[in-house]
Amino acid sequence: MKKFFVFIFCFIIIDFILSQLFLLDILYHKQISTFKNDIQNRIPNLNYNYDFEKNVSFESRYNNGFNNLDYKIYTNNLGFRDYSVRKLSEKKLYSIVIGDSFVEGTGLNYNDTLVAKLNNKLNPEQFNKFEFLNAGVASYSTYIYKKKIKWLLNNTNWLNVNSVILLYDKSDLHDDLSYLDKPKVFSTKKREFKNPRKEKLKQDIKNFKIGSIITEQTMIGIFYREVLGSSLENLIQNLKFRIELSNGLNLNIFKLSKAETNTLYSTHQYKWLQKYFYEPHWKNEGVNSINFAFENFNELKLFLDKKNIKLYIVIYPWPFELLDQHTSEKYLKYVENKFLENNITNIFIYEKFKQGNVVENIFKYYIPKDIHFNKEGNEILSDEIYKKLLKDNLL
Repeated sequence: MKKFFVFIFCFIIIDFILSQLFLLDILYHKQISTFKNDIQNRIPNLNYNYDFEKNVSFESRYNNGFNNLDYKIYTNNLGFRDYSVRKLSEKKLYSIVIGDSFVEGTGLNYNDTLVAKLNNKLNPEQFNKFEFLNAGVASYSTYIYKKKIKWLLNNTNWLNVNSVILLYDKSDLHDDLSYLDKPKVFSTKKREFKNPRKEKLKQDIKNFKIGSIITEQTMIGIFYREVLGSSLENLIQNLKFRIELSNGLNLNIFKLSKAETNTLYSTHQYKWLQKYFYEPHWKNEGVNSINFAFENFNELKLFLDKKNIKLYIVIYPWPFELLDQHTSEKYLKYVENKFLENNITNIFIYEKFKQGNVVENIFKYYIPKDIHFNKEGNEILSDEIYKKLLKDNLL
């Protein structure tokens, strides 16, 4: 028995040394590379907190807790995500589309994003004169939308714009709470890239966390944690979801479809953000954040009116809203009244997602096990936005 423990100890030591020398660098190369790309190319901005670097290309990664979605980002001379690194034409007329990760197109190739879908609806003659631009970046919120658009139009004299399309996201309720004090400027200190695995090792050694060192810094430990442990954890979670879903739909736990189980994953994503739509957070943080958002919308509208630029606010559903009709109606009723009070043009895009089998729709129109739209979902949004602008003679 003593020899066995000596063997195990020596094996772990050898594993640890080889892992630190090169094995973990190979295993996590892509993860570290995309993390470094984001540090270098998602940069601080004095006027609206952060943005993309201008005229760059890099690979980013979105992890939704179930999958790693790698996607390529190209930016133009305004620092907007684009189909290539390029300089925008000063002769064109533009519509600026702004939002958070939904507009950026997190996890999607450029051609599957909302802005690409909008531009694809233009014929070659139209595209020579007019174009939709993607000003969205993940984790933006209404205060940042306002700050970015105002700064951009005040400081880019050549940019000719006839409309701004703002996508108001559910996560904005949380993100706006950080800006209730209305900061005028933001820190320009650049984030320094540090290998997160090596930084974690330093902390674990300092705090003498032997368990974390073994399970996170050796190949055998990672196999145990991420393959065996993760598989068991996913199995247990899947079983819980199946039980919950089968009870709700009164179906056999083993006869649930892939679409039905996917729906449970999608609706459980970002539960900590969904809390603002339920009591006790709704009447406090939720409503206060929405009121703050409409202050920003009003200020932006007044600014754009002076420049003869039309503002549209787009409202669209997360998967949990499609299943929880009561909460969805409460939210929509409140924001509808706010739009009427403030006379702001809006585009509500809910009906198509509610038609037919909602569970199948979530499976069809959203990234698997996620809250973000896939290319089919973005096609629906682009259809409705395009029709509205066409009706208003802006195309």
